[in-house]
Amino acid sequence: MPIRKTFLGGFLDSYSYQSSNPPPVSLGKYRGVKQLRMDAKYYCCRDYCPCFPARYILSLMGFFGFVIVYALRVNMSVAVVAMTSVPNNGPKAADGSNSSENISWCVPTAPTYDWTNTQQAWVLAAFFYGYILTQLPGGYLATRFSGKHIYGIGVMVTSALTLLTYVAAQAGFEYLVVLRAIEGMFEGVTFPAMHALLGKWAPPLERSKMTTIALGGSFIGNVLSFPITGWLCQCGFAGGWPSVFYVFGASGIIWYVFWLFLVYETPQSHPRISLSELSYIERNLSLQSRDTTKSTPWLKIFTSPAVWGILFAHVSNNWGFYTLLTCMPTYLYDVLDIDIKTNGLYSAIPFAFQALMCFVWGWVTDKFRSCGLPTVVARKMNNALGMLLPGLFLVLGGYFGNTVLLALTFLSLALFFGGMVMAGFNSNHLDIAPKYAGILMGITNTAATVPGILGPYVAKWIAKAPITETVVLRDQWRIVFIIATEIYIAGVILNLVLARGSVQSWAKEDDEITLIQNKVHKTDRGCESPIVPDILNKSPIQNYGAA
Repeated sequence: MPIRKTFLGGFLDSYSYQSSNPPPVSLGKYRGVKQLRMDAKYYCCRDYCPCFPARYILSLMGFFGFVIVYALRVNMSVAVVAMTSVPNNGPKAADGSNSSENISWCVPTAPTYDWTNTQQAWVLAAFFYGYILTQLPGGYLATRFSGKHIYGIGVMVTSALTLLTYVAAQAGFEYLVVLRAIEGMFEGVTFPAMHALLGKWAPPLERSKMTTIALGGSFIGNVLSFPITGWLCQCGFAGGWPSVFYVFGASGIIWYVFWLFLVYETPQSHPRISLSELSYIERNLSLQSRDTTKSTPWLKIFTSPAVWGILFAHVSNNWGFYTLLTCMPTYLYDVLDIDIKTNGLYSAIPFAFQALMCFVWGWVTDKFRSCGLPTVVARKMNNALGMLLPGLFLVLGGYFGNTVLLALTFLSLALFFGGMVMAGFNSNHLDIAPKYAGILMGITNTAATVPGILGPYVAKWIAKAPITETVVLRDQWRIVFIIATEIYIAGVILNLVLARGSVQSWAKEDDEITLIQNKVHKTDRGCESPIVPDILNKSPIQNYGAA
């Protein structure tokens, strides 16, 4: 069977097939076998076209949205060090003398605050108090109404509120805590809303790629936010650290304008999508119900082992992830005595490795799945390796990370392998219930936000020795890393037992036609093509389960 790759080398699109047995079109458009065959032959084979697929425009805009979302979330992790430190006299010149005379604009003059460790923990955790409240409502609203507008408004309002950070900090510690909590409330809808959109746009064998592209923006947000925040705290306008919140807040508002014009709720509502891409998406999601008025099967969702398998993996992974996300700058400052400007750069290095693994492994996972690897095996494998290996390197870092090089090496390896989970439980919502993916993400991310609240408190409570007692601090941080590893192991065990890879019965439409979405044909190249209804083929169909 002749096969040709589509534009961009096949990475952004599936293979196009030319055969006497063409892939199906939507069953709802059935007008006879002959017409079906003509439609399939016309729509299924994409011509070489310089146009970027519309579904990947969604993923890329989601990517940039999550870059901003995570920049707005983690900039406080670095900025709080500058906000509570006595400002120095600027960077040092090569000869060791102060260079502020030559670079007068690079002297931080913004006010600092005498906050205790407990108050700093409140500032870091306040965001998550608001964040946890809107996960489930956000997923429901995105599923019921509009994922596009829920996601866009969430990013835009959070960005606008970030512009008020300096005013709130000047008004008082309590006002800043309240502001951060409100920011968390609006940002809390973003992940469920994006999953709701992906459920309408992502074909089954592209879910890992599209999910990792969109959600991978969170890792790039970390990579960019840490060094930029560190530099702005030292050399930014408005006296230093206030510029952090002005820059990232304005970026989110600018992004929102592009989001409104480039992204659409469904493939059917997109005015510029090609007919071939529309047909490709429709026939691969043809069994997914578009009835948004149907009641949500809440009881079946909360009693589904598949949902609990995702939830346990999500919670366990987020404990280690949020511990590093919110506390890595403090760890580098306390234990390794790294100054604020360099701190931001060093904190970004491990997340750069995580982003690399995230994007590459999403593509690799879908490639394995298209060539026969069961979906449930792929998800469980990614979850297990993506948590056990990071746990191992965190423990090694706790014992042997006595220098900056060793500490960054172990932290980078931990987060590098941690990037595998993005093609694990984060994509699994779409596997078991594409129609309710936004709601499922809201449920699991609500529980997975608890580590974001408890993690900073536990780390600050354990690693509380004076900064002069470096040896004691290092031993205390080792305990923090061991706790994270133990939680990783528990999550892996529970996920291996409970996780599933196929669409669950409560997530299927009760139609007369009970075709299974995950069944596929095996081609003469050993890879899968979308399901073909029996009506289009006279020969018996061989089905190979993708789940």
